[in-house]
Amino acid sequence: MARDIDKAIELRSKCKHFRVLVIGRANAGKTTLLKKVCNSVEDPEIFSPEGKKVSLATPFHHIQAELLQLDATIVEGSASRGLHDIENQLIFKSNPQFIFHDSRGFESGSIDETEKVKAFIATRAGGNTLSEQLHAIWYCLPTDTNRPLLKADEDFFNIDVTGKGNPEEADEQTAQRAQEMLANHFQQPLRGARFPPSDHVQLDDMREKASSCNELIEKTANALTDDTLRLLFVSVQQNNIYLCIQYAIEASLERNIYWWMKFSKQWKLGLTSTVVPRSRGGSTG
Repeated sequence: MARDIDKAIELRSKCKHFRVLVIGRANAGKTTLLKKVCNSVEDPEIFSPEGKKVSLATPFHHIQAELLQLDATIVEGSASRGLHDIENQLIFKSNPQFIFHDSRGFESGSIDETEKVKAFIATRAGGNTLSEQLHAIWYCLPTDTNRPLLKADEDFFNIDVTGKGNPEEADEQTAQRAQEMLANHFQQPLRGARFPPSDHVQLDDMREKASSCNELIEKTANALTDDTLRLLFVSVQQNNIYLCIQYAIEASLERNIYWWMKFSKQWKLGLTSTVVPRSRGGSTG
């Protein structure tokens, strides 16, 4: 236990980032979620795999739109899709210790897109150092849709890769139906996959100021089976100070228990040697 803690401290000094792949359909609220995780109101900066900053906007967008008599936003959107690369790294200034990779999801049914994601995961899994590897995958699924799960979504969870909240005015019956739909159309189908998701989080509208991603942070930490990697994640995230305190206390207790178990006999002898002389001294006095 104590060795794991020492290993985690050493790892933290070498591995400065926690790397997350975010998968989800268009308009699934991925960027909004990441802003909430990193406590940011600004969009992330985008860097190439080599660390070179990528600019998605150019002064030619509006000129091109004017020549083609198109809406500039349409042209910019097209340009963004052209530069949308899963290899690129999304980093927020507010918390640069997180590195995110964004996949467009599989709503188009494109086999090419699916294969790109598989290849990316396989390449990262074969990284020589922990900092190069993926540490977590967040798969975002919108629940307010008439297509709950696509075949590509189900197929993803058969690969070995080792929601919208209800309105406040919703009555109990509506909330119950929403929970049933979540269970029947999302949780149960994915639970039967070869490699089901470690956990799920039903998120409220992340655009709301009062919304929180604490549950996502906590469940991600609990899903990490490697103690060293878990401590790295806990130290990187900045949303939940109580989680940091909790794991710090647990780590301290584990260290004390480890040393107590290792030297329990010596401690018992030491305790006896200090108590016995006092009792004898009292009887002779």
